[in-house]
Amino acid sequence: MKIIHLPLWLKYITLVISLTGGLSYVAGEVIRSFEKQYLEQQMDTQIKANFSALTSILAVDVIADQRGFLDKKLRGLAIHYPDLCYVSIVNRNGVQVGQWGDRPHSDNPMALNFTNSVNYANQYVGSMRISLSKKQMMKDINYHVDQMRLYTAVTLLTLATIIYLISQFLILSPIARINQRLISISHANPDIDKWHDELSRLDSCADNLEEYIRDHEEHEAALEEARSEAVSANIAKSQFIATMSHEIRTPMNAIIGVLDILEEENLPECCKSLTAMAGDAANLLLSQLNDILDYSKIDVGALNVDETEFDVSILAKSVLTLFEASAQKKGISISLCDELNHRFLVFTDKGKLAQVLTNLVNNSLKFTSEGRIELIVSHVFPKGLKIQVKDSGIGIDPVYQNTIFEPFTQKDATFARKYGGVGMGLAISKKLVELLNGKLLLNSKTEVGSEFTILLPCKMRYHRDNQHLGEEQHSYSPTKDTHILLVEDNLANQMVARTMLEKVGFTVLTANNGHEAIAAIKSDHFELILMDLQMPGMDGFEACDVIRHLNEHGKTLPILAMTANVSEQDREKCKKLGMDDFIAKPVSKKHLIDVISNWVGKTHLTLGTQ
Repeated sequence: MKIIHLPLWLKYITLVISLTGGLSYVAGEVIRSFEKQYLEQQMDTQIKANFSALTSILAVDVIADQRGFLDKKLRGLAIHYPDLCYVSIVNRNGVQVGQWGDRPHSDNPMALNFTNSVNYANQYVGSMRISLSKKQMMKDINYHVDQMRLYTAVTLLTLATIIYLISQFLILSPIARINQRLISISHANPDIDKWHDELSRLDSCADNLEEYIRDHEEHEAALEEARSEAVSANIAKSQFIATMSHEIRTPMNAIIGVLDILEEENLPECCKSLTAMAGDAANLLLSQLNDILDYSKIDVGALNVDETEFDVSILAKSVLTLFEASAQKKGISISLCDELNHRFLVFTDKGKLAQVLTNLVNNSLKFTSEGRIELIVSHVFPKGLKIQVKDSGIGIDPVYQNTIFEPFTQKDATFARKYGGVGMGLAISKKLVELLNGKLLLNSKTEVGSEFTILLPCKMRYHRDNQHLGEEQHSYSPTKDTHILLVEDNLANQMVARTMLEKVGFTVLTANNGHEAIAAIKSDHFELILMDLQMPGMDGFEACDVIRHLNEHGKTLPILAMTANVSEQDREKCKKLGMDDFIAKPVSKKHLIDVISNWVGKTHLTLGTQ
């Protein structure tokens, strides 16, 4: 096995042992050299000091030439110096007067040779030469070196062990964990590099991770491109829905307007029933169109919440009133159960809550052939509103309970053909309740019935008996000759609106586009303008801007937008350009007259300062 493939911890231990052995050897040799030099210097100094004293003592014997006596003293000296191997004393004439031991060879590396003068009364009387053996000294040095090597090795190994344990905790273990995480993140095979060391595996994992990140970035780029395409498609869808809404609302306005007019005529009974059927069909088509448009607004986050204070019990009654005739025809009991105990005012979006209740009651009525429908209003803890719509209809199988809140979804194809509808009501209801920060829940059993529950957090307070929530609406008739300018390019809508207004008593002049409207303002006086927005030549936006800067009459004249463009952007644009109100097509005769009656006698400037 190559050393590069060894685990990192084994490499670490091998390196520590090698360094410890090498450092121990080098330290021992340094100590050996140092001690040898040191001991030789110490021995030289000590011997010189001893020899100086000894030569002073032996100086008299040297002068007296007492050979036997000197030999005896030298033997006694050798007893006290075990390393002494040879001593020789000569007088000043070079004659040996004392000697002990065998003289070593001059090139003997294990011998230390010293020569010292023998003086008496500061006079040279001879010299003394000694030779010492290095064996004991080298033995002591080797002993000390071995001890130092042992101490050094133990110290270094202890230090290396501590460093290894710290490194294992701070470096090696984290590296191993990082390896495993990188292998997991980069989706690499953990068995591929199991014989490689940690650093090699880290490098391999980094390569895999780099490739994985590159693939991820390419995937994100593809997702971003797909998201951009989806956004573009969603915008195109919204634009298409808005365009189709306008195109459908324009003829629908004529249809509903004509039916409103026909209902006031003295028609034969068969024609009245046909007119009523056509009116119901037109209103159903308009309701479905509004559902689709509302869902599109919710989908792109363009639907705003308009919170107002209202009596929820009155709202519930008004919703049930819409279905009393239909329920009576089917022989179904429809009732309101008010469990609030007191009349309460709630603060939320009245229009959206009414739309949800209408959809739920209408859904129950559609799928209930006998029995009852009950609308229950109560509190929900800790503070909010709970509204339940119960029916004894066909119920919903658990398999389909999660799908009925999806748009354009019904139970199955035959189900849709039997009961009709496009499957938008419940989807929009759920979206609207969530927009109001609430929840829409379902509890249903087949052949038993369904129960839809709205849990809506909202502010609530007691209703005062003397509080008036609204003013009674009375039918309006002009008190004087009121001139209205109707600016509309669609001839059918022109005829319908003009007929409605003239039957009430207004005097109506029509214009086909903005240019004709400006010409009419210059030549005649009007109390109010009904302005369409999309027209050839000059549209309603440009015409309004020109009229506001035309003359004093144009500055004060109320201008009401009456258009099939029902988006919030169009409403805001109308408001910024100086239009005073907004009437969405198709419009009923009652609503049209109510809005006009509110503006007759008022001016744009005076209302703007109120």
